[in-house]
Amino acid sequence: MTGDLRPRVTAYVAAAPDVAADHRAGLLPLVEEVATDGGRVLLATCHRVELYLGDEVRLAERDEVRLERAGMRRLTGVDAAHHVVSVALGLRSSVLAEDQIIHQLRGATAQGRHRGPLGTDLDLLLDAALRAGRIGRSWRPAQAPGETRSLADAAIERVLHVHGSLDGRTVLVVGAGRMGEAAMAGALRQRARVVLTSPSGTHARSLAERHHVTTWPLDPGRRLAEVDAVVVALAGPWRIQRSTELLLAARSVVVDLSMPPALTPTVRPELGGRLIDIDALARPGTTGAVVADYHDRLERLAERTLAEYVEAVSARDGSGADRLAERIERQRAQEVATYLRKRPDLDPDARRHLDAVTRELAARLFRVPLERLADDPDGRRGRAADDLFGA
Repeated sequence: MTGDLRPRVTAYVAAAPDVAADHRAGLLPLVEEVATDGGRVLLATCHRVELYLGDEVRLAERDEVRLERAGMRRLTGVDAAHHVVSVALGLRSSVLAEDQIIHQLRGATAQGRHRGPLGTDLDLLLDAALRAGRIGRSWRPAQAPGETRSLADAAIERVLHVHGSLDGRTVLVVGAGRMGEAAMAGALRQRARVVLTSPSGTHARSLAERHHVTTWPLDPGRRLAEVDAVVVALAGPWRIQRSTELLLAARSVVVDLSMPPALTPTVRPELGGRLIDIDALARPGTTGAVVADYHDRLERLAERTLAEYVEAVSARDGSGADRLAERIERQRAQEVATYLRKRPDLDPDARRHLDAVTRELAARLFRVPLERLADDPDGRRGRAADDLFGA
């Protein structure tokens, strides 16, 4: 389908369940460091840490080695493009077509573009992937049996697998952020008695009042004896006394939605099979026929989106706009290199800043000519550009 064409995109990927949560958390500072310059998009979620690179980005050999030695998988060309489209569609998520991942990818794309031009192939790919994500979610079955739309829904489903019903049972939700609120709402829909605790006491009390639930101190102590299930959704560790951890270890089920894990390495082994962590939620469970059909439809959309993207890249390659863009970049890079040779005193940060500023300036100055050349059905504008700037 795609032939030998290799779109100029690269993806470095570390995702659950292949890479454990603790390892992903350790990777994030490294990837954030590498992602500071333009032409790069960093996607960091509960289940994945990924770096997408555009056309002209060439990582320093040292950074490539660091990423790969740290356990990140490197994808290039069509493989990278297929991965990004699948992520946008929610095909790589533990919850099929979850809403959160497309919002996260959209935000990551906006941040990447703010740092500088992404390059034509990556720009085009992200637009295509986000568009496919919106289309795919518009097809989502309204009442698919067992359908879940977020990790919080998946957490409550796992609790239901243990208890059969939550009607009248007590569920402690630790965390008053978006994920905690979603878990609380899911438990309330199952007619559970919900108790809320959070490091942000004022916000937790406001949230509890809105949903008419009880609040407890962050360290509930002996109150844990009243609890049938615990759902933890924190941005950091759950700081409780050792005596509370021992009571927690006796609970029938604990779901830790936090990334990195909020439960300490001491208590996690004590929970054994009663602990469901973020990586366990990344392993798909069984689905009904409606969900399976929806999954197949999304897979077909992914293949069609990839084919259209590759065709668009192919149509653009060799055009007058593409030839001019490559000449502009070569000349810009040569001028910057000449200048830097004359200024060996410049520190690495200043050098990177100069490269980024000149790249963005060139993109702005030549945006209109390149857009006009992109619409060149008879090739006249391309030939004129070759005459003016040299073939």
